[in-house]
Amino acid sequence: MTEKAKRISETASGGEIALILAAERLFAERGIEAVALRHVNQAANQRNMSAAHYHFGSREGLVHAVLMYRWPDLDRRRGEMLEGRSGRRDLRFYLEAFVLPLIEELQPREEGNFYIRFMQQYERFRMDYSVARELTPVSVEIYDRIEGLIAYVPTEVRRLRIGYLINMIHSVLAIAEERLGKGEVAASEIALIGANLIDMCVSALTAPLSLDTQALLPGEPSAVP
Repeated sequence: MTEKAKRISETASGGEIALILAAERLFAERGIEAVALRHVNQAANQRNMSAAHYHFGSREGLVHAVLMYRWPDLDRRRGEMLEGRSGRRDLRFYLEAFVLPLIEELQPREEGNFYIRFMQQYERFRMDYSVARELTPVSVEIYDRIEGLIAYVPTEVRRLRIGYLINMIHSVLAIAEERLGKGEVAASEIALIGANLIDMCVSALTAPLSLDTQALLPGEPSAVP
């Protein structure tokens, strides 16, 4: 964890945390580009209407602060899962290490649950993989391990599947997060949602290539006559 990330997650003032949590909720609900710093100040009940600019400089700085508030702890929990679990290190092992800490993010919090929907919006806004590699080295390692386990899949298809993986995970859990907030899903259902999601991911990553897909690979005859 960088020193700046440590400062955000461990020693941020009450005002900073209020701004971060307000931003996370607004970004999740409205989309990042639709939220101005003044909206965050208002949602965080800040008397000083320049508070968000003072602490974080810009909307992009506030987005980064939300990441630094959540990501290092999430990555730490993933690392603990890798170190603390025994058994065969197959796809399910690494997917559980990646997904289960996200499932924990769905445990009801007093301020509400918005992180996973925020991540969906962040991916649409500007997914910065250099930031991910800095703040979440364990998560990056898990992703690399998963890709290595399906190295037998043709490169073009493997890249597509790996690229879709995080979108698939966040999409399913974002829906669950929203429905939890509305009372449409009970907390007791989350374990099943998570286990089934992992099953789906394993199946999607290892799905046999159809003849149609094989025909579209470089060097293969076209499927179109």
